[in-house]
Amino acid sequence: MLNKISKGCCSIGVFVVLLGTSLGASASSLDSAGTLFSKGKEFQAARQYANAWSFYEKAAQKNPRSELYQLAIAEVCQTMHRMGPLVSALEAASNIAPTNYETQAKLMKLYFDFGQYSKVIEKLPALQSKLPQTTDWAWILGRSHYSTQNYGQAVQYLKMALKENPKNAEAAYYLGRIMMKEENYKAAIPFYEHSLAVDTAPQAARVYELALICATALQADLSIKYFQKALDLGYKPGDDFYLNMAYTLADDHKADDALKIMRSMLDRRPGDIGLLNCLADVCYHSGRYKESIHYLDELMKMDMNNARALYQIGTAYIKMGRDTEGKQLCDEAISMDPTLAVLKRAKQLM
Repeated sequence: MLNKISKGCCSIGVFVVLLGTSLGASASSLDSAGTLFSKGKEFQAARQYANAWSFYEKAAQKNPRSELYQLAIAEVCQTMHRMGPLVSALEAASNIAPTNYETQAKLMKLYFDFGQYSKVIEKLPALQSKLPQTTDWAWILGRSHYSTQNYGQAVQYLKMALKENPKNAEAAYYLGRIMMKEENYKAAIPFYEHSLAVDTAPQAARVYELALICATALQADLSIKYFQKALDLGYKPGDDFYLNMAYTLADDHKADDALKIMRSMLDRRPGDIGLLNCLADVCYHSGRYKESIHYLDELMKMDMNNARALYQIGTAYIKMGRDTEGKQLCDEAISMDPTLAVLKRAKQLM
C-alpha cells in the first residue's frame, strides 16, 4: 500500500514538474521579441501610440539587431511628434542596415530640418549619389554649408541646386545673401530678383533687403522701386526704413521727397540729433545751404561745442559766397577739434 502511495506521489511530482515546464515555456513565448512586436502593432492599429511605442522598445531591447523594430519605433514617434526619439530610432536602423537608403534619406532630411547641419555635411556627400532623387540634396548641402559660413562650398552646391531646379527660390536667396555678406552687392541683386520672381509667397522683408542692397550698390532708382514694393506688399516700416528711403531719394536727386519724409519724422522726434544731422546733410548736398544752416544751428543750440556742426556751417557760408565769415567759422571749429584740419587740407566739405 505504501508502495502504491509512493508511486502515486511520484507521478504527481512528475506532473507538477512537467506543468511548470509548460507554463515557463508559455511565459517565455509571450515575452518573446516577436510577440512584443505584435502587441505593439495591435496598439498602433488602435491608435494607442504610447503603448505601441512601449512594446516596440521592449522588442528592440530583446533583439537589438532588428531594423524592423527600430523603424516601427520611428513610425510611432513620428506620429507622436517625438522628434528626438525618432532621430535616434532612424540612426539605430541605419546602423543596422546601412544600405537601406530610404532610411538614410529620411535621416538626412531630419538632420537638416532640425538644424544639425554639421551632421548633414559629414554624412550626406558620401550618400548623395545613392539616395532616392526625391529631395534636392544639393540645396540641403548648400544651405548647410551656408550655416557653417563655408561660403565657397555653399555657393558651389546652391548654384547646382538652382541649375537642377530654377524655381528654388531659397537657393537663389541664399546665393544673394552670400554675395551681400561678401560685399559684392551688384552680384547679389540678380539672385534676389530671381528669388522674388519665383517665390510663391510675398516676401516683403526680402524686398526691403533688396532695396538696401541696391542703395549700397549705388543703384538708387532701383532701390526706390523696391522700397515702394516692400510697402505695397505690407512691410511694416519703422523709422530706419523711412530714413534709408529718404537717403536713397536724395541720392537719386529727389531732395524734395527725401526732405518731406525726414521733416515728418522730425515732427515726431524734434530733439533727434541724428535726424537733424541727416536733414542738414541732405539740404547741404542738394544746394539748400540756408536750410542746412537752420538745422545745424539747432544742433549747436543743443551742444555749443559741436565742432563738426560749426565747421559745416562755415563751409555752407563759403558755398553761399560769404568766404570770410565761412573761413572764420571753419578755423574756430578746427581750434575746438584739431582733427577737422584734415578736411580743410583735403578741401573736403561735410
